Amino acid sequence: MSEGSRPRPMEGLTVVDFTAFVAGPYATRLMADMGANVIKVEPPEGETLRGTPPQVNGMSGFFSQLNCGKKSVTLNLKSAQGLELAADLAAKADVLIENFRPGVMQRLNLDYESLSARNPRLIYCSISGYGQTGPDAQRPAFAPIINAASGYTMAEFRYQRATDKPESSRTLAADVLGANHALIAITTALYRREITGEGDRIDVELLAGLMNMIPFELQEAQFPIEKLNIPVFDPIKAQDGYFVVAPVTVKNFAALAEACGHPEWLTDPRFSTTGERMAHWMELFGEVEKWAAGKSAQDAARTIEAAGCPARRYLTPKQALENPHMLERGSIVEVNDQMGRHKVVNTPFRFARAEAGVSAGAPSLGAQTDGVLAEVLDLDPAEIERLRGDGALG
Repeated sequence: MSEGSRPRPMEGLTVVDFTAFVAGPYATRLMADMGANVIKVEPPEGETLRGTPPQVNGMSGFFSQLNCGKKSVTLNLKSAQGLELAADLAAKADVLIENFRPGVMQRLNLDYESLSARNPRLIYCSISGYGQTGPDAQRPAFAPIINAASGYTMAEFRYQRATDKPESSRTLAADVLGANHALIAITTALYRREITGEGDRIDVELLAGLMNMIPFELQEAQFPIEKLNIPVFDPIKAQDGYFVVAPVTVKNFAALAEACGHPEWLTDPRFSTTGERMAHWMELFGEVEKWAAGKSAQDAARTIEAAGCPARRYLTPKQALENPHMLERGSIVEVNDQMGRHKVVNTPFRFARAEAGVSAGAPSLGAQTDGVLAEVLDLDPAEIERLRGDGALG
């Protein structure tokens, strides 16, 4: 974590966070990294992700990484007073983010129309699987469901070695893209608010976001190519693991041939032109794998990279956390929270004149409830205790 004195670009912004799981929490995590005051509103039992493994001292590491630097406030949204407090927080906020199924916030009277009547400058962002309108809007969706509905999984299956069904996956690409799209839209709306003074309603759809990950496949589906000659980056097996090479340009390919000690590849009819090389791409990878059979993945990849062709050994998540490059750049940082001291991935961008980065670990459940209600809503301790006794805070 940085101890620099430079300002954070979102300092002074108040964000009320009604999100859970990945897409919404990661969007607000990035805002907290940039200095926003992110108030995470949770039910009395806590967000679902708090209970997922790995857990240490009652906190999930999965939850911790996605919620660094936020404040946790518990509100009982099943009570009238809890709902009133939620609306009062929104009245003081610059941004509200939610990722309930469409219609839930309206039933709670926490929809944009209700809240913007009190706070016309409010930027209200909803993240959902299929968007707020359309035939599928009410269908439940998590990342694996969007992977299936977007064509993404079947596009990947086309390139996999398995033949009977798509390979198992835990990719959260739909959620992470959704978080980034939400952040782009929110910052755009904040910019527009500076000009017009008006807030806005943002509808972020995970489905369209993930479909943008397969532009070639979507276009090829409309305009089929008789013989598909495109590079597919198959893992290359070495003595102790796997590595990948990317001989995309003519120069890269020449460097690969030199590194592997096979200059004859340059004149081999299978590889001598770009078109032929693409047509025999997997044969080329097979030749590289033969060369790498007696070498470590690290040595093979470094030899090829040194010659001028991009290559890299596959790292495990544990090895990635220990990558010296990431540690030196501050891309992996340590936080201290209920779990104790542990590593998380830092903000993936830098500013020259401002500070951005993880500032603290994740909050314990409800740890800042009293402080936020006092600071943001000017409630005194006696009133807060009365609300707690009435069940509004859980």
